[in-house]
Amino acid sequence: ESSKTETFGHTSMIYAMITISILGFIVWAHHMFTIGLDIDTQAYFTSATMIIAVPTGIKIFNWLATMHGTQMNMSPQMMWISGFIVLFTIGGLTGIILANSSIDLILHDTYYVVAHFHYVLSMGAVFTIMASIIHWFPLMTGMTLNNKFLKIHFITMFISINITFMPQHFLGLMGMPRRYINYSDNFLNWNIISSIGSSMSTISMIMFLMIIWNSLKMNYTPTFSNEMNSSNEWLMKMPPSEHSFNELSIMSMF
Repeated sequence: ESSKTETFGHTSMIYAMITISILGFIVWAHHMFTIGLDIDTQAYFTSATMIIAVPTGIKIFNWLATMHGTQMNMSPQMMWISGFIVLFTIGGLTGIILANSSIDLILHDTYYVVAHFHYVLSMGAVFTIMASIIHWFPLMTGMTLNNKFLKIHFITMFISINITFMPQHFLGLMGMPRRYINYSDNFLNWNIISSIGSSMSTISMIMFLMIIWNSLKMNYTPTFSNEMNSSNEWLMKMPPSEHSFNELSIMSMF
């Protein structure tokens, strides 16, 4: 998609992922700032949590650098990846806010936390999964998806998921706690907006399932692959036959 054989700064990406994996083992108490930790312990876990932003920032800038200089045709998978980078960054910024123990004492177990981890997970992991499904679907099934409908699906999903979770930041700042079946009337308006967004995202996912069903039913067969020849798997038939090679092929960057 980017016409590049590898991610920009792939070595630093590897080190960044290793660093995040290691730091992930020593920051667990940022979920427990309200249990009565002493000041020194709070200071350590605040610092350790905020340090994770450094390798994460390296990954984000490497993703942006990979996209830089490419001919952006805004295919559906590129739209999902672009949306992922923007929303994942927003989720990371709210994570830095919650990493501060003094602020977390106020925001702990409120909807601000819910909004934070959904921007990281629902708009991080799920957006990349959607991009992957769309990207690999022709290779896996030998059929193509309707690009126009895929773009409509992304736009509706992007709007609806922000309508769902952006108001939850405001609910958290207003003091609405998580996991409550009922709430005060002053939280009503933002909850209604969030519920509308949730319904819209459900409809969007039904639309995506219908796009897949339509492709399988109508048997839209791709006439050619527009992927890079340097990607070994795209040189195969769609779907690839079993035992394509007797041995692993040698890939050259030249």
